[in-house]
Amino acid sequence: MSKKVALIMINYKYYAERFLKESYESLIKVNYPEGDYKIYIVDNVSSSETVELCQGLAPKASIIPSKGNGWGHANNVGAEEAIKDGFDDYFFFVNMDTEFDPEFINEAIKVYEADKNIGVVQSKLLLHPPVNGEYMLNSKGNMLTFLGFGYCSGDGKKDDTDDKIIDITYAAGAGILISKKNFLHIDRCDESFFMYHDDTELSFKIKLLGKRVVLAPKSVIYHKHEFGRSIMQVFFMERNRFRFLIQFFKIRTLILIFPAWLIMEVGMLPYEIKNKWFLTKLKVYLWFLNPKNFILVLKERKKIQTLRKVNDKKLIEGIVPIVDFQQVDNPALRYIANPLFSFYWKIIKPLIRW
Repeated sequence: MSKKVALIMINYKYYAERFLKESYESLIKVNYPEGDYKIYIVDNVSSSETVELCQGLAPKASIIPSKGNGWGHANNVGAEEAIKDGFDDYFFFVNMDTEFDPEFINEAIKVYEADKNIGVVQSKLLLHPPVNGEYMLNSKGNMLTFLGFGYCSGDGKKDDTDDKIIDITYAAGAGILISKKNFLHIDRCDESFFMYHDDTELSFKIKLLGKRVVLAPKSVIYHKHEFGRSIMQVFFMERNRFRFLIQFFKIRTLILIFPAWLIMEVGMLPYEIKNKWFLTKLKVYLWFLNPKNFILVLKERKKIQTLRKVNDKKLIEGIVPIVDFQQVDNPALRYIANPLFSFYWKIIKPLIRW
């Protein structure tokens, strides 16, 4: 008997106008029993016009109007609705700027059920459209540095994956499969992250339970990824990078990381000034200096630490010292920051025995 699966995707204003038609048409052609999966489209910052747009483009999907916003919020709302409908063995969080291989659900579930210790499965993300007839990688699992910078592993490179299940540092939010049991155990997504590092937060809560986060290489999603950074994106990326570190790692680990963090913050100043990000970064620091916000972070840290069944030595497995991501490659990163932090990580990583 097939598992009941909720496919949960997000619309924001007129995002559906660009992507929903192709995404929906590929979803209704998947090789999975029609009565055992259901498409949920959470219409963030909803209006009558956006609901009508989604309904017209995806007539068999369940459209859920929401006045809220953010990746975590939409996933929580979609999962809650799916539980009511009984499509709740698995939640599959997917992007709308995607198209799907017909076997992507089957292959992801096959991997999830291959080992009872698997807690999250990521589909392999390939860049769409292909280049000269060949699909390049977008993500074969995401990487994370010890300073909290996350990036897609393999982005823009040839697909060198085979059929083996591999453990990954964290799962990319464009294609995440998780069981209802595990999703509720980790208390769902943290909606306060809003955007960026929200998939990191979800993955590492699963890792704190001692469970695996893995790639399902034969579960394929084609991603129309557009890399870009606005000032708002910079704020949330940096704020949530700091939040992640504070909330997940032990104090002793944070003390070891702190000197490198301080060097990075000072070293980034000229780059931030040049790119007119300095005032935004200042707002990040001021956010943490607000007692209300800092208390929130400490409360979330306390709640997250109650999940802990593994030590930091286990938690840092897969964490790297360098950023190897072509979208942000520059000489200062390649010749100064990466060698410096590689050396520093080589020194402190063996010290993290707790």
